[in-house]
Amino acid sequence: MENKKSFDKKKIIRIAVIVVVVVIIALLVWFLYFYPRNVFRNNERLLQEAGERYYEINRTLLPKEEGRVISVSLDTLVKQEYLEGLYEAYGNKLCDLNNSNVKAVNKNGDLEYYTYLKCGSFESDVDHDGPVITLKGSKNMTVSRGSEFTDPGIKSVVDNVDGTIDIKDVRVKGDVDTSKVGSYKITYEISDSLDNTTTVTRTVKVEESLAITVKENTTDGYYVGDASNNYIYFNNMLFRIVRVNDDNSITIVSDDALANVNFGSDKRYNDSELSKWLNDYFYNLLENENKKLLVKTNWCDDVLTADNVATKTTCDRTSDKYYVGILSMQDYNKTLVDGISYLDMSNLLWYSNFGEDGNPWAMSTLFAYPDRVITSNSKNLLNVRPAVTLSSNTKVYSGDGTNTNPYQIINKESARKQSPVNKAEIGEYVSYSGYLWRIAGIKDDMAEIIMEGVITSNGEEISYRYNNGNKAKVYNPNQNGNLGYQVVNEAIRYIDTDLLANVEIEVPIYNKRITYLGKKSIKKYKSRLSIPSTFEIFSAKAKDSSTIGSWCIDSSKADNTKAVINPIGTMSYDFADDYSRSGIKGRAYLNSDVLITEGDGTKYSPYIIK
Repeated sequence: MENKKSFDKKKIIRIAVIVVVVVIIALLVWFLYFYPRNVFRNNERLLQEAGERYYEINRTLLPKEEGRVISVSLDTLVKQEYLEGLYEAYGNKLCDLNNSNVKAVNKNGDLEYYTYLKCGSFESDVDHDGPVITLKGSKNMTVSRGSEFTDPGIKSVVDNVDGTIDIKDVRVKGDVDTSKVGSYKITYEISDSLDNTTTVTRTVKVEESLAITVKENTTDGYYVGDASNNYIYFNNMLFRIVRVNDDNSITIVSDDALANVNFGSDKRYNDSELSKWLNDYFYNLLENENKKLLVKTNWCDDVLTADNVATKTTCDRTSDKYYVGILSMQDYNKTLVDGISYLDMSNLLWYSNFGEDGNPWAMSTLFAYPDRVITSNSKNLLNVRPAVTLSSNTKVYSGDGTNTNPYQIINKESARKQSPVNKAEIGEYVSYSGYLWRIAGIKDDMAEIIMEGVITSNGEEISYRYNNGNKAKVYNPNQNGNLGYQVVNEAIRYIDTDLLANVEIEVPIYNKRITYLGKKSIKKYKSRLSIPSTFEIFSAKAKDSSTIGSWCIDSSKADNTKAVINPIGTMSYDFADDYSRSGIKGRAYLNSDVLITEGDGTKYSPYIIK
């Protein structure tokens, strides 16, 4: 009997548990689904009633023509106090104020109301989707400047209620001017019977092929004479377009000499010290977006004689393929018209050919042509203007090829205002302490900057000399009278050092001659201001800077051997006695927290920093 009572008690408990669970589930379903849905349906009704009251008061807004639609949004009804209660119920941004609406449609002279409410996961069953527009062709198109553009048009328009809609009813806006480089938008807009509207945009980019532009402005593929429409911006440096090649690739060369480097070979460009400087050092300074535009090139390095160096225009021998090279005398000869070429410079520049004596050819406009062309010992430090070849796919995004508005081939923005200067790019300009500087590298989150000219006082360039009596001209900031000592104790007075970091600098001391791969030892010092190496980018004299030349930090154990750039920009590579004077082209590192306040990093709008 007791067992039966115990069994009945357990059964009652199980039934009670089941009942409780069912009740809980029912309550959950009610509160999570039925109650919110009932609230939503009630609010849907309140919204329609509010809309009808709105239209009764604003009868002049009602549509008069058959099929016309007028709409009032939940946001308007709330703001005009037609629907205060609904707004409170869904006041915590649960309801979509802008897309929830009440529409009035004129059908056969009568008004029909369509209410669409969206609150959280609940929304009305009323059609609120616009028609689907399917375009012919791509939504993103690219066309060449000067070509004809015809809008591919619309393939179909289909609505989920109205069905297929005539594509002639689509409203099309926007034009494409293929005579101007830029990005253009064409919009396609259509509404269904409930005035649900869909807008689709097609973007058409008008690009200019650099190869086509070059061909239009060149003679036999070359810019010639005193051409002034072949300037191009490459890696934040001004270059000149030289030629378009048979495969539509384009060869360009820096407008300024960027450094003084020894050729380091009496045979070929292949594996020369100059090719290593160009392809190991210079190439690795380039931003990735610029590297992507380059193609490897066979650079002309054949042998020219004194009889044909000033006239030859064909090449009999080329190097292996490299991303970076220098121009040949053949290139120069092809640009020459009446003894004038835009490639002319007073600096003594390396060209890629070799003479019969095994020495590479170099040229300066200081001498009378053709005597301006000489062969020079490959150990000499002469000016270098890097040349690269851009792929045939290179586009022009802006610019007209002039000096002040060069062609832009990278579609990018410069560093933004209030961004760290260490996010800027190599080659960009900075204005600081009254001087113009170039960004030459980023090290340990600090931007390395090199002065465009030399240090001045009251507008006059100041010259300095080694006056410590030592024949070995070794840069040493700690030795009284030494050039290095004068830099950190005298020249620095003309520079605001507030933003400069006290960093470790390296002084290369060569055993004898100063060459790119020559044997050397390194001394290290800490300094806020120093001077660049002859092998460092932007160490060379710019066209419009310094009339007194500048010292370089490279030193030698040999007597009076020093790297010093003379006023015309060419390196006085082998002799500097105690009376030799030159300017200080400052090199420094900006603290990592230095910010850009304005400017776009160009020469005419340099970054201003703080």
